[in-house]
Amino acid sequence: MLLNLQILRAVAAYLVVFVHLYDLVPNTPLTSLLRDKGYSGVDLFFVISGFIMVYTTTEKPMGPTTFFLNRLKRITPLYYAATLFVFCVALIIPSLLTSTSPHTIALLKSLLFVPFEKTPGRIYPIYYLGWTLNYEMFFYLIFAASLALAYDWRVHICSAAICVLVLVGSFVTTTDNPVFYFYTQPIMLDFVLGMLIAAFRKQIVNMLGNSKVVPLLILAVGITGLSFRGAIFPATPNIFAPPTHTFLNFGIPSALIVMAAVVLENGRGKSKATQLLARIGDASYSIYLTHFFVVAAMIGFANYIDLGRGPRAALGVVTLFVVAIIGICVYRFFERPVAAILTSRSRVGVAV
Repeated sequence: MLLNLQILRAVAAYLVVFVHLYDLVPNTPLTSLLRDKGYSGVDLFFVISGFIMVYTTTEKPMGPTTFFLNRLKRITPLYYAATLFVFCVALIIPSLLTSTSPHTIALLKSLLFVPFEKTPGRIYPIYYLGWTLNYEMFFYLIFAASLALAYDWRVHICSAAICVLVLVGSFVTTTDNPVFYFYTQPIMLDFVLGMLIAAFRKQIVNMLGNSKVVPLLILAVGITGLSFRGAIFPATPNIFAPPTHTFLNFGIPSALIVMAAVVLENGRGKSKATQLLARIGDASYSIYLTHFFVVAAMIGFANYIDLGRGPRAALGVVTLFVVAIIGICVYRFFERPVAAILTSRSRVGVAV
């Protein structure tokens, strides 16, 4: 794995964390910016995901079934655990949740990555952070199909399919079919940008790798684009939440950041800070899925003992560290062991 991309995964995870710290940190220009732009972490994740799918299948060719099963083993165990936990909370202590009800159909759709209108105007699964995984799994499905159709043309086929879906969605707007609406949103173009960067990686590195200034300039433009206080491009209002018209304001800057990270990759990263960020990047999926529970518990604790503004801000800083610690522990003691068990069983099955 490219070290710089691992660091970017850590950054993406913490951008999302900042969105949910709203009730702990004071309202300052910096914290307001982090909250407003924290949603860009999703776009950054999607661009990285598109890159990784092409990069890994180039380094290690694999069939569509193997590819899709590998993604299922990576995504489903922890997500299913989080979803079932939230479902049980809704069943046993419903007062803790404001918009989640323990309906069996909703649970099945969540586990099968089928988008549905959880409450009026809101397309979310049982565990609402799973909306991004619905997009990931749909992307994996299209990518697996492209592997089956023409391996060497997988980027072209997958990109064309996604572009057609988004194009159709721009002309056909409907509130009657959440699945159609959800999978024709512009945010899916983030995957296309990531795939294109991976497909032309060697050319990009050859063209820009000899310059020390240009990659840093591209990185600066990307960061500036994400952090710009106002919207650079006017966004079309979303019919449903979550916000998915983020491609222009978040997707393109994220792609510039990923491109610069790929060009600046040197494979060294011996500093302790770099190693720590890479470790957080390794656990970014666990951090993403578990951080909301940690943040909610901290906010509940602060409200229970009626913390003032200063102590709440201090607790917010502590929460950032606790999120990383718990995420890394979940990655090490749940995510990796379960993935190893599933992989070993699949190998046994093949051998038999």
